[in-house]
Amino acid sequence: MYLSFECKTLYMKKIIYLISICCTIYSCKAPSYSYVPKTMNTTAYSHAGEGQLGLVFGSPGIAGKGGVAITRNINVNAWAATLPSDSGYSSKESEYSIGVQTNVKNYEATSFWVGYGNGNTKKVRTDLSGHFNRFFLQIQQSAIDNPLGSARFDGFFGLRINYLDYTATREAKPLNDILYYYEPYLGFNVGGKNVRFEFLTGMAIKNTGEWSHGVQVWPWFGHIGIIGKLGRIQ
Repeated sequence: MYLSFECKTLYMKKIIYLISICCTIYSCKAPSYSYVPKTMNTTAYSHAGEGQLGLVFGSPGIAGKGGVAITRNINVNAWAATLPSDSGYSSKESEYSIGVQTNVKNYEATSFWVGYGNGNTKKVRTDLSGHFNRFFLQIQQSAIDNPLGSARFDGFFGLRINYLDYTATREAKPLNDILYYYEPYLGFNVGGKNVRFEFLTGMAIKNTGEWSHGVQVWPWFGHIGIIGKLGRIQ
């Protein structure tokens, strides 16, 4: 479908507006929260040798992600983000993972990842300065490269289990904690064979009875962005 120059300009303005809203929402955190979860790689690959690159905006702030399918069942992925903020909360985080994926059948596949992430957070209003290491296990069900008229559609939902080792000071007092939290999520991307718009949202849930103790985790995350699929797409 052909779009006029005016339509394209309006479309780009809407994208910029959405990006601004996401960055604003996630930079205005309640003072009690110590850690804002980032989003995750959700890449499911259609064949060996396929690569993906993405740029997203939201709870990560601004994030870049990428990965490649070494074989049709094994893939490696990386992700990095920074959240500068005038509101007083800022963070930097990166993660690395290796994945195992079932063979694609009827446009569907199941993926498993194990990975490691680390980073730091700062919050001016509570004089918080922290560093953390995070290990995770992730499982996901995906629909891959589904034809949608002349477009392509990927849908996914999954669960990530995180082990967070957090070391910090807040108001000159130590704030050290080790905790598990769980992230159910869902999302989709849609567009052409090689370039697609992506949306993801999910919740971060600590163990029952631990919500107000130790490191308090912001309970929601999400992003919008653009991903590019590299290699031959059927």
